[in-house]
Amino acid sequence: MIEVYVFLAVTLVCAYFAVSSKNIVYGVVFLLCTNLSLGVVYFMMGAPTVALFQIAIFAGAVVVFFVVTVMFTQAGKMTTDEVEEEVLE
Repeated sequence: MIEVYVFLAVTLVCAYFAVSSKNIVYGVVFLLCTNLSLGVVYFMMGAPTVALFQIAIFAGAVVVFFVVTVMFTQAGKMTTDEVEEEVLE
């Protein structure tokens, strides 16, 4: 039972860092960690189907969607001055 509490603590810590991270890529990595550890908690509590969906859909598809979005938008590549120049043109 102590393992469940350890993974719940990991889930909470990763969720905090996912929300408070200034870099969006690090936020996505912590979101992946959150979803994977939550899937492990579901599996340890006797719900393997829910754990499978948690890992496959949330940890897999949603994180891949965020990574692809970051790659296409290239977030963080422009400085504030560059954005102001582009808006004024």
